[in-house]
Amino acid sequence: MTKERKEEIFSQEYLSINDIGEILGLSYQMAAKKMREIKRKNDRLKLQGKLYIQDYFDYFDKEISR
Repeated sequence: MTKERKEEIFSQEYLSINDIGEILGLSYQMAAKKMREIKRKNDRLKLQGKLYIQDYFDYFDKEISR
């Protein structure tokens, strides 16, 4: 993935399952599983198949901090 593509994805307000799969190099099914895992921790957007970008960052910030 190019730096430009990452910037394009992260400039959005929310991420789709496909975006998460592309960012993390996961299949659609695994990206959907990761999205559900993140949404269990925090889900401000409350839309199926969409993840608020800040919830994504917060999740990985907490994972790194452990």
